[in-house]
Amino acid sequence: METTKQRDALINSIKARGKHFKRKRKYARIFRDRGFDQIASKLEDCEETELLVCCSSCHSHWYVINRCRSRVCPLCSYRVAKERANYIRSMSRQMKYPKMLTLTMPRWTQAGQEGIRYLRECFNKFKRQKVFKKVVGGAYQIEVKVKPDGYHIHMHIIYDAPFIPYQHIFSAWKKIIGEDAPQIRVESPQSDKAMEYVAKYAAKSADFDGDPDNIVEWYIATKGQRLFTTFGKWYNVKMEELLNPYEVFKPENKCPFCASLGTAFFARDGPFIFGGDVWKSVRVAYTDNLPEYKDIQEIKNQLAAHSETEHAEQKGE
Repeated sequence: METTKQRDALINSIKARGKHFKRKRKYARIFRDRGFDQIASKLEDCEETELLVCCSSCHSHWYVINRCRSRVCPLCSYRVAKERANYIRSMSRQMKYPKMLTLTMPRWTQAGQEGIRYLRECFNKFKRQKVFKKVVGGAYQIEVKVKPDGYHIHMHIIYDAPFIPYQHIFSAWKKIIGEDAPQIRVESPQSDKAMEYVAKYAAKSADFDGDPDNIVEWYIATKGQRLFTTFGKWYNVKMEELLNPYEVFKPENKCPFCASLGTAFFARDGPFIFGGDVWKSVRVAYTDNLPEYKDIQEIKNQLAAHSETEHAEQKGE
């Protein structure tokens, strides 16, 4: 849970991250116009409101930054991509022959979810081919781009294997995908800097650089679909297992008032934790009738000022 220092750091970074806030707000308007009010509300509130947190030990309360954790949120997806890139880098350090393979498929003109499932099925067939026997394991990220004539769906795979001739990979994938000349690419990063780039590129899933009006189609196409998966030696391996004991760090859920661990909960979850009737009677003791969430006015003011400055610059004032 975020502290006041983290909130202050967030406020100080508004100018640098203003374009991401603007895109998030634009997505919210698009989703609301298309009838997705719940998603729109989550996007509108993300990092612009705070949630009330209570401690079941000392009954203290405080506010933390609200984050929607949605795939379609430029702010939350950036953090997920950063964590995923760190995971890939940590995994690649344990690889003897780290490589990245990009596999594509023909333009998909049906439902996007079906296209993602089809690509996963094709990759599972690919893993059973003789050409894949040298692969120790790895991870893949599926990327989906909305196009006027359908979906461009492809896969970035980080894997550990000695040299495999490009033509062998090409021939195996060509047969599985049913395409005469599928676009594939194999990269073998030779330095930490190169792997840094590969990890960052492979961790990306959402197409936030594309037309914002396509975000609803992207959401529908990827809804309920797992886009990142590990396999082989690293199947279901957690980040902590990739690091040595000195690198492992887990933030503690600690009350800032009484230092109790694991006693903090969101006030909005009170009815589920205590039961509806019980929560009605104890809520006042925990929250002093404070609202469950509130605007972060400092952030909204800075965003408004940032927008006014940008508008003035565009006008040449």
